[in-house]
Amino acid sequence: MKLTKMRSKFFQYHIFLLLFITSGKVIAEPSLEAKLKMQRDNQAYTPLQVVQPRYPSKAQRKGTEGYAIVSFTITKKGTTENALVVEGKCGDIYGEKAYMTDCTDFNASSLKATKKLRYRPAEINRSPVKVDNVLYRFRYEMGGKKKTKPILNIPSRDLYVIESWISSKKLDKAEKKSLGLVASYEDVNFLLGKIYALKNQDALAIEHFNRFLKVNYDYEGNNLRHTLEISAVAIIVEKLFKVEDYSGIIRLAPRINNSRIILTDNNFQNKNANNLIDISYFYLGASYVMEDMPNEGKEALLFVKKRAKDKNFLNDINNYLLQAQ
Repeated sequence: MKLTKMRSKFFQYHIFLLLFITSGKVIAEPSLEAKLKMQRDNQAYTPLQVVQPRYPSKAQRKGTEGYAIVSFTITKKGTTENALVVEGKCGDIYGEKAYMTDCTDFNASSLKATKKLRYRPAEINRSPVKVDNVLYRFRYEMGGKKKTKPILNIPSRDLYVIESWISSKKLDKAEKKSLGLVASYEDVNFLLGKIYALKNQDALAIEHFNRFLKVNYDYEGNNLRHTLEISAVAIIVEKLFKVEDYSGIIRLAPRINNSRIILTDNNFQNKNANNLIDISYFYLGASYVMEDMPNEGKEALLFVKKRAKDKNFLNDINNYLLQAQ
């Protein structure tokens, strides 16, 4: 039985999305991050001096951390104008971006600080010109707070380089560097799994995700590690279903069930992770049905049906439930 075309695209979207869930962040808006990096690397966008924004007293009292990204114009005199906050987040600024929430706590302070920024005017033919849409990120961190360590046990510099190459689709470079590290750091298998999944080398993706799952234990209460496990399992299941390896998916049932336990016990609020759990459970239920195990199939499919809202997804669930009668 084939999935409806729209539902299949829905699955592919979420599977593709999770490939960018990383150890320290989710690259949710790569274009914004790419612009920031480009401008940091270009001295023309470097302020003549660092401006420290005022930490809002209300945020300090609540212990709130976060950042604000401001877009503005550099004038012919090197001052700023037309400042606008394009993104504001509250949470752990060194943690996973998926666990940060939209907020306006730092908007006013960031806009005031932007007025104090000074730049060397850009020139064309030795004449100063305006530069629009310049981005600057103001970070707000409580003093004395220890930075969160990367959730993957990989040197931070190497992790950043590999993730940057993955996000910019320089997969061969990311693969070469990862293979050079994997003997020393088993967590690199998660990155290799992502790389091979993006390269459509499914067998290698499954192999490295399975290696990662073997070492991803003893992380009770660590939702970031749980997110990585849920992501790895979802990719494996999707790849196995594509080649009709239903028994292989059924062998992953304990891992999929563990995702459900994590969801229930920890009141897990990560929307992407919840979608991936639903997808894994759907494939598991469908695999049970295809392997003539209707009772197990019904249980898994009914779990997903209670949570499903998409009409096409519900149609696919009901089709397999009918087959299980």
